[in-house]
Amino acid sequence: MRIGIPRALYYYRYHPLWHEFFSSLGLEVVVSDETTRAIMDCGVKAAADGICLPVKVYLGHVHNLVEKGVDCLFIPYIISVETKAYICPKFMGLPDIVRNCINDLPPLLSPTIDGRKGVRRIMKAYLKLGCSLAPVDKVFHACRRAFANQSRCEQQLIQPENQLQHNMGGMVVAVLGHEYLLHDDFLSMGIVKRLRRAGCRVVTAEQIDPNIIAVNHQFLKKSMYWTSGKRILGAANHLLAKVDGIVSVMSFACGTDSITTDLVDRYCHRNQKPHLVISLDEHTGQTGVLTRIEAFLDLLQRGKQHENHLSPYGKPLFSH
Repeated sequence: MRIGIPRALYYYRYHPLWHEFFSSLGLEVVVSDETTRAIMDCGVKAAADGICLPVKVYLGHVHNLVEKGVDCLFIPYIISVETKAYICPKFMGLPDIVRNCINDLPPLLSPTIDGRKGVRRIMKAYLKLGCSLAPVDKVFHACRRAFANQSRCEQQLIQPENQLQHNMGGMVVAVLGHEYLLHDDFLSMGIVKRLRRAGCRVVTAEQIDPNIIAVNHQFLKKSMYWTSGKRILGAANHLLAKVDGIVSVMSFACGTDSITTDLVDRYCHRNQKPHLVISLDEHTGQTGVLTRIEAFLDLLQRGKQHENHLSPYGKPLFSH
């Protein structure tokens, strides 16, 4: 059996788990092609009004897999991936969105992933799904391998804290946003890679220990409902004193991004930290984005050159 997994949304976070799980069950995993203009345009054409860019692109990837002739599609209902938190409401109804926007779909495998009461609920969902595809003993083995692979890959991304200091030479830039924006080079226009080629050390939220992120978002008077929002805010609060500037990559018409990006902007303003906001949609032009990045890097460079000088008020021009 050939199972299709769209290369979009939570694929960029959970592909180690998904690929290992289905491969261990003996299924052939088929991932959609990398995002292109044609894939995005296909998703935009299929999408209903009010859907954000990442979901539009997801629809394009689904259509790409349909054209590949897969036997079924893995499109889960994702409610929550941690206790006492939710993710974007559109993710919760993603299979229904796909069914209503794209015709002639193969069967969908759509387990409900709900981790509000702990990771065991998530494991049970995968076990139940696996038992519909393979013998029980094989399913248990696949689950163990899949969750171990996910944990191993996440640990490999975490960077030592001493690598995040802005005073080690060169510019350190934090790039904050959802993985499905940052790591889709077509949507983000390769912002992370471009910054690295420019000589910057780039830090993203997944490179920070989750325990550190958890501590650094607890200053909020009320805990944020969204897992991704908590990660972004926790990372921003932790990195303010460690980086030369922050780039926020957000999706136009994303409700969670509109709140988290505004809060990050306030943190940066209070700490006199340069902050660049890149808002993406299907009409965003590469030239404008690259020009803004170049101007931002120029600002950071001038800040580095003058960070030891004093302002007329006797305070550093940039507070670190």
